[in-house]
Amino acid sequence: MSTVPPPLEALIQLVTARFPPLAHLPSATLARTVAAAHYQRMAVGERLFSPDMPCGGFPLLLEGRVRVVREASNGRSIALYTVEAGELCIASAQAMFHRPGLMANGYAETPLTVLVLSPETVDELLATEVDFRKFFFGLISERLSDLMLAVEAIAFLKLDQRIARLLVERGPRVVMTHQAIADQLGVAREMVSRVMRGFSERGWITQSREAIEVTDVVALDEVSQG
Repeated sequence: MSTVPPPLEALIQLVTARFPPLAHLPSATLARTVAAAHYQRMAVGERLFSPDMPCGGFPLLLEGRVRVVREASNGRSIALYTVEAGELCIASAQAMFHRPGLMANGYAETPLTVLVLSPETVDELLATEVDFRKFFFGLISERLSDLMLAVEAIAFLKLDQRIARLLVERGPRVVMTHQAIADQLGVAREMVSRVMRGFSERGWITQSREAIEVTDVVALDEVSQG
């Protein structure tokens, strides 16, 4: 759902708070860039982009969290990474380069506030502003590193290591069902429940209908490291 953006000055302050390097841009350039961008708010569960619906620009995630997943025709899915406010989604930004994008979907895990810079704006800033070039390629480098870690986890880590890593990163209170964890890791719910039962029996976590509480982060961290 698109909404009316806040006053320009307030929006500029939010952008620079989330993306501090942009504060180094000339004030007139920054104001012009923010004023020309597309402001959007989205509800939980809405799809930000898909292979058939690219984002269409360079998205600055100002508030919320996006989950990027690869979905197969058989209904199975696996989470590639999540994007927090102040980070870059490489799958959606890739659409600017007119190349076949990652076959991935981006969903709002929480309410989102997004500011999308047009490809033309990004082209101009890359050509004229050194600080923006450093910012842009720095974010891409960070996201590629995260993506490689996700590939490494899928290829080499055992399921108990992957679940332990998720609990450590999201803890100490993880509001996810076993099915949600299974969907994120691309495995069967029964496999997740088996590992979680083992963690619970060792006293590393406590489970309720509402959430998972991490009670021994040191032990889980050791498991996540193998």
